[in-house]
Amino acid sequence: MAPGSDFSRGQVSDLQRVIDLGREISGLSFGIFVGELPSGRDSAVARHAQLADAPGAVLVAVDPDARSIEIVTGSHAARALDDRSCELAVLAMRSSFEAGDLVGGIRDAVNLLAQRARAPHVVHEDGPA
Repeated sequence: MAPGSDFSRGQVSDLQRVIDLGREISGLSFGIFVGELPSGRDSAVARHAQLADAPGAVLVAVDPDARSIEIVTGSHAARALDDRSCELAVLAMRSSFEAGDLVGGIRDAVNLLAQRARAPHVVHEDGPA
């Protein structure tokens, strides 16, 4: 989460829970930034580079004033999340944002990304078919 946000303590706690759950589900790190992105995607990429474990991290960056959303994936995270998954997350956020739910949109996007990055479970059968 970005420091100095205008979120309530409960909203910050809600977003922290979804970040933790996202890591548990997918093995990826998630970061959230809400604030000014003066250079758009370049600003989001620079913020992503500051994350711990940037190669395995996903940054969801939102500039509400510019109505801009950026999802930046590190090199490892990009193997688990394709462009289509990120586009779906952006669409989910836009829908929630239009309804006035900034926190809900971010929460839903992180959850969607984590679910899409989830490694498939492999089932092994011990006997002959």
